[in-house]
Amino acid sequence: MDDHCGTPRKHLFVVNSSPDFLRIARELFEEEGYSVATDEFVPTVFARIVMRHPAALIIDLAPEDPAPWELLEQLHAEAETTDIPILVTSTSPQLLDQAQAGYRTDHSYLTKPMDLDALVTAVREMIETP
Repeated sequence: MDDHCGTPRKHLFVVNSSPDFLRIARELFEEEGYSVATDEFVPTVFARIVMRHPAALIIDLAPEDPAPWELLEQLHAEAETTDIPILVTSTSPQLLDQAQAGYRTDHSYLTKPMDLDALVTAVREMIETP
C-alpha cells in the first residue's frame, strides 16, 4: 500500500491478547501512515509474520501467558525473522526486565500504560534506524 505521495507504507505488525489494544494500535499507526496488521496470540501468528515480514513488531508480554514468550523464541530461532526489530510491551516491569535479560538487547521496551507519543516514537526509531 502506498501513501498519497506514492511512497510504500512501512508495515507494522502488532500482537496482543487485548482486542482493545489492537484496535487502538491499528488506528494510531494507520493515522501515522503505517500499514498495520494485528493479531492475537494464535497458532498461525508466526506464519503471518513471516508472510508479511513487517518493518517492526510490537509484542505484549502478559503474566501467566506463555504464548508471547514462545513467539519471541520462535522469532529469534528462525532466520527469516531474526532481523525484524521488536518493541516488547507489558504492564509488568519485571517481565520486561526478564525479557531484556533473555533476548537481544537491540529490542525496545515500554511499560504499559504508556504515552501514545512514546509508543509512536519508539516504533519510528526502530523502523528508521539502519
